[in-house]
Amino acid sequence: MDARGLRIYLIGAVIVWAGILLSSAVLLAGSGVFAELLPILAGGAVWFVLIVPSALRRR
Repeated sequence: MDARGLRIYLIGAVIVWAGILLSSAVLLAGSGVFAELLPILAGGAVWFVLIVPSALRRR
């Protein structure tokens, strides 16, 4: 993947994961479940925003 494609991927991934985290926080506010769900969501965000792009950059 070239640098431009990687940049587009990163911007898209950050936007999507920010929306997922924000909407989950709004929907689950006050329920106590968001605290349990946050590590799972954070793991997904780390995978798609940090790990995958670094693997694509090495190729």
